[in-house]
Amino acid sequence: MTGYPLPDGRHITGVLTVALGRQLKGGTWAEHPRAKYECLLCRTVEGPVVGATAVTAFNQTIRITHPASCHQGRATQQGAQAA
Repeated sequence: MTGYPLPDGRHITGVLTVALGRQLKGGTWAEHPRAKYECLLCRTVEGPVVGATAVTAFNQTIRITHPASCHQGRATQQGAQAA
């Protein structure tokens, strides 16, 4: 298993990055929210997704959907996820 080692022996195996964006007083977006997921095991990046609805859906499902396609993630060791 690769990734960033922690003192307790676990490894950080993925990084979820979320930029919240900036909404103006009128409700329009000056900068739209965006998110991406970086897997440290298989070295892939999922996303970025842009927009409040897309970011919400992505954040709710990425930790379930990515392991199904991650070839390195099939190991039996438990990793930690950095959020």
